[in-house]
Amino acid sequence: MRFWEIGKRNLKEIYRDPVILGFLLGMPIAFMLVFCSAFGGEHASPISMSIVDEDRSPTSSAFVQCLGSTEAIELSEPIYTEKFQAQEDLENGKIPFYLLIPSGFEEARQTQSPISLELAYKEADPMIGLQVKPVIEAIGSKFWGISSPLNVALRGTESKIKNETVNFFAPGIAVFGLMILIATGSMIIAADREKGFLARMLTTPTRPWDFILGYSLPFIPVLIISTLIYLGVGMAMGLTIVGNLGHAFLIFFLIGLCSIGIAMIVGTLLKSESQSPICWVFIVPLAMISGAWFSVEGMPSAIKSIAEALPFIHAIDASRSVINGASFSAVIPDFYWLIGWAVVLFAAGIVLFRSRMAS
Repeated sequence: MRFWEIGKRNLKEIYRDPVILGFLLGMPIAFMLVFCSAFGGEHASPISMSIVDEDRSPTSSAFVQCLGSTEAIELSEPIYTEKFQAQEDLENGKIPFYLLIPSGFEEARQTQSPISLELAYKEADPMIGLQVKPVIEAIGSKFWGISSPLNVALRGTESKIKNETVNFFAPGIAVFGLMILIATGSMIIAADREKGFLARMLTTPTRPWDFILGYSLPFIPVLIISTLIYLGVGMAMGLTIVGNLGHAFLIFFLIGLCSIGIAMIVGTLLKSESQSPICWVFIVPLAMISGAWFSVEGMPSAIKSIAEALPFIHAIDASRSVINGASFSAVIPDFYWLIGWAVVLFAAGIVLFRSRMAS
């Protein structure tokens, strides 16, 4: 049980150093407070709107095209054909609101008869309906060619998610915060090399996996506490957990293990503690291309492919989906991807450490 002794020693090193401990446990609070406060406001224009086309006629399709041509509205895909599908997505926070084009729309257009469209939105955000209603009515007037007989009826609906922006940012911030373990873990290993601790330990019959486990285990409590802090502060800032909280915690735990595994590899490669800041050269870009703060949809395909090969984007996407109400079966591929990466990283760390010991 040599790894256990190494682990206890490193656990004491972490908890005796107030700077390291404060950095590990204080950063989650700082990141969550700053980002949620800065980005927790309303969406900017154009406003993304979903469509429910129950009429499914050439006329209704032409009207949808007119809606999409305005700069104030951005149509979301896909276009629903059944109201219950859109209503379910609205309640789960997948869409901000939707416009229902009822059956009989084409007939009303041909006979110039009045007709009402339904604009359903979340009660937590009543202003969005008032903003979009005049735009839709103006487009209807242009589409009819006369003073519009089209009326837009507003209908608020209770949403399970109170702040969509926080629900988007919080999982990305949590994953980025757990990536801090890469810099901290590699710094500790590099510092022990400089102090000569590793050189002394290499004279004992300690095996490579003893070292890797010994350095990894002390970070497990930090990983658990950090994840709980992220979730707790996030909920205090407006994060709504629609799905299974345990599944979200498991995803964060797995990406934390991946970060610890990377730390073991990087720490083995670093020659001194002064080189540890180099970790930030790839931590921040990785967080950016993984969608921690911004959507990855507009990224070049090459960069997106690189991000999808790494574990971080899978953790962000999966945690967002689970938190917003997706079932665990919907994120199974991401879950397996994270497990695979964790196993590969720790195996690579052991092999690399063995190679360094031999040299």
